[in-house]
Amino acid sequence: MAPIVTPYGEWKSPIDVDFITSSTVKTSDLRKNEQTGDLFWSEINAATNGRQTIMHRTASGVTSELTPEPFIARTRVHEYGGGAFTVASDFLISSNDADCRLYKVDIATRKATALTPENRQWRYADIAIHPSETFFICVREDHTVDTPQTVVNTLVVVRLDTQEPNVEILAEGADFYAHPRFNPVQPSEFAYFSWNHPFMTWDHTQLYYNHLEVSTGAVKIVSKTLLAGADKSHEESSNQPRFAADGTLYFCNDKTGFWNLYSCKNGKDVELVLDGPIEAEFQGPAWRLGSRSFYPLKSDPSKIACTYIKNGLHRLAIVDSKTKSMKEVPTEFQVIESVYATTQGQDDVLLMSVGSYNVPSQVISYNLRTNAYEVLMKSSSVEVPQGWISKPEPLTFKTTNGLDAYAFYYPPTNADHVAPEGTLPPLRVLSHGGPTAAYGSDLNWNINYFTSRGIACIAVNYGGSTSYGREFRNRLRTLWGVVDVDDCCNAATFLVQRGNVDKDKLAIVGGSAGGYTTLACLAFRNVFKAGVSHYGIGDVETLAKDTHKFELLYPDSLIGPYPAAKKIYIERSPLYSADQITCPCAFFQGQDDKVVPPNQAEMMVDALRKRGLPVAYVLFEGEGHGFRIPKNVKAALQGEVSFLGRIFGFQPFDAVHIDIENEEAIGK
Repeated sequence: MAPIVTPYGEWKSPIDVDFITSSTVKTSDLRKNEQTGDLFWSEINAATNGRQTIMHRTASGVTSELTPEPFIARTRVHEYGGGAFTVASDFLISSNDADCRLYKVDIATRKATALTPENRQWRYADIAIHPSETFFICVREDHTVDTPQTVVNTLVVVRLDTQEPNVEILAEGADFYAHPRFNPVQPSEFAYFSWNHPFMTWDHTQLYYNHLEVSTGAVKIVSKTLLAGADKSHEESSNQPRFAADGTLYFCNDKTGFWNLYSCKNGKDVELVLDGPIEAEFQGPAWRLGSRSFYPLKSDPSKIACTYIKNGLHRLAIVDSKTKSMKEVPTEFQVIESVYATTQGQDDVLLMSVGSYNVPSQVISYNLRTNAYEVLMKSSSVEVPQGWISKPEPLTFKTTNGLDAYAFYYPPTNADHVAPEGTLPPLRVLSHGGPTAAYGSDLNWNINYFTSRGIACIAVNYGGSTSYGREFRNRLRTLWGVVDVDDCCNAATFLVQRGNVDKDKLAIVGGSAGGYTTLACLAFRNVFKAGVSHYGIGDVETLAKDTHKFELLYPDSLIGPYPAAKKIYIERSPLYSADQITCPCAFFQGQDDKVVPPNQAEMMVDALRKRGLPVAYVLFEGEGHGFRIPKNVKAALQGEVSFLGRIFGFQPFDAVHIDIENEEAIGK
């Protein structure tokens, strides 16, 4: 059957909002009990209405929920969370977001016992259980005096061999702590990294090697060695300390310009694992706790399974620390995350989260001897409609000052429809959040929701994005609202000049920091005809004054020290230049957002409303920074496509009503 000639934006697609929310399961933090072979992971799906839970699969393949309602296996440390649970011999330790306490969950009986006192002001994450299983170390974030300047982060010891809740501070003084990990050969040794304001985890951290004294009722650090982070230039970041079975400590460090692997034996003699640095990133930015981009093999701890990113794409490799060489492992996947090394019989096996542009994220068991894999878990329970999936084209394009920037272009794709001859599609230019983050080429249902309707998308990795080394990442320093804006505008112009998209139907879309770039593009450039902000920032001065501890001084590196650079903050804030915005805008916002509070959106909406511009504002109850509840995910998707259809003159087949103030001004 020949495709039906249908205007761009009006193509009928099987990728509707119900398809996306009902078929997608988000999994993370995969763990394995090496003694029993059981698997554990964190999961969010439509069935739990956005509630995060821990799932358990026995070695025989029986899967069940380990933490049923009302338990919420989530942590809000740093607001972004991560590292909410870990597994021991016959129990696990998990944070419960319902009351912010840590619980010991018996795997056999499902009984959950509180380990920490009743105190909703204390948050816990990134748990490391001592090999003796008599205590564990974790990060605690104390909100007793709950302002960004007064929240206190420490490493604490929680005893498992006492009847009453017992929490003692082990390390304090730094602004932040992360990733405590024990040496299995010498359990009195452990490593962690810390950092201080004004730096973020990708700017400058300190990696410590510690010796513990453990006695009845007391655990304390008796000595510690600074392994990395003494560089006074503050151009060195160490993350992910992890011990191998032979006691060797491995970690990532970017003092050569890219996050490469390093090793350390006996708390000294730090060296590159390879025979020289390579221009590839062996990790991403540590926004969340508990990242795992590499893991030493069980059969040979001198070999490390790792994923690394080069030219925006993930690759899998085995690094040999003895020969200082690396052998790439061929796979069909463009995205590889969360690597865990285990064994199956005599074979080394990797448990990994993988995906491709046309394959939903899934957890696989990859046999390194046979190069065959078994799918353990799928994020989507339905068959992917391949004729409606857009294949991303990696792009390198010229931007300001003749520099290169990067993107993935997603052309409109639909097996049932073609556009009238001589017409070009609308374009959504996507600006990622962070802004220290990056787009990958994994299957993105939200993008394909639009491309399958005949709307082109380009996901821009502007200067400041990760995966391209420190120099590219530093391009955004003090120039947020300039470099990112230029790169997004130049990406759109590149596609217009190439003849891919309609120059009169260009929209800029972004969430969080990407929402700021969206609004800045509209206020400071004249390229786009519409904008959509998802929990975006309108006033960066307010962000500098009204945020959380983790990002308290983040704007200092992106714009300048506040309040000394107050003038620049005002100049870069779209709110103060709202009179220069000339096109319609839509805002989607979570009511409980602590990272970007609702007043950010409301100030922008009010400014545009008063100027008579078409503006839509949708506030979601019960949502924080990002939308998790299925009905709200649906409303945001349908609301955006309906808004763009109203602005650009097309009628989506599944359009819904969205309130647009000053609607009569559309097209004027």
